[in-house]
Amino acid sequence: MNPTGCFIFHLNLAFSSIEKNCWSTVVDKCYWPLLDIISELEIPLGIELPAWTLKGIQETSPEWVSKFRQLLQDGKCELIGSGYCQIIAPLVPYEVNVANQKIGLEIYDSLLGMKPAIALVNEMAFSDAVVDILSDAGYSGFIMERDNIQLALGDRVESLKPSSGFAKGTGGSELPVLWGDSILFQKLQHISHGNISIDDYLAFIEKRLYEGETLFPLYCSDAETFDFRPGRFKEEALSNVAGEWVTMRKVMQTLQSDLNFEYA
Repeated sequence: MNPTGCFIFHLNLAFSSIEKNCWSTVVDKCYWPLLDIISELEIPLGIELPAWTLKGIQETSPEWVSKFRQLLQDGKCELIGSGYCQIIAPLVPYEVNVANQKIGLEIYDSLLGMKPAIALVNEMAFSDAVVDILSDAGYSGFIMERDNIQLALGDRVESLKPSSGFAKGTGGSELPVLWGDSILFQKLQHISHGNISIDDYLAFIEKRLYEGETLFPLYCSDAETFDFRPGRFKEEALSNVAGEWVTMRKVMQTLQSDLNFEYA
């Protein structure tokens, strides 16, 4: 069986507290390349964005929203939800979380003509009540980063496979979990930024294939880290002159050609 990979990109116009006058730059440099990958490479990316960000894109580039809506309707990619705002659920009252999901779903439906079936846990901050909130909102599953869950569970679990897992809420709700992987997404960021070579990256993936992995959550993080630097911190890495989205496309194609990856 060929290995399967998935890519989930998180869009957030509040990324690194960027100013509103930078929104058009972010859309051009970070969001349009995603739709180009979906259209040109026919890779079914997962696109997750708070409804607040979706409204901001509609205000800045309605053409992007129209194109995204058409790709969704054609089944070329998948919408992943996270509510109206990217709030840390365990830190706010239950009623605020319920309203956040309700308003978000209404905006998704209004602007995109559909509601997402899967949610991403904001900031990967999980509590049992999150399961109840997402279940009551109508989601059929959610995405959560597995490494910290693995660390928290310790000896109580041997492994968390990307394709397995259910979470129970405090009110009896139960939802399947698709596990993200922080090591995998950081590797992909490093290669796109020019910090590691494609050969090193392929060797890392091959090692995990040899260990028996077949489903790879290759990326589950920010879209704004590619070909964009907000310039707020002196520690920011320089942009890769080779082009970070160019490198990302090359990696996606190389995984297909050299390691027989299929994408879902």
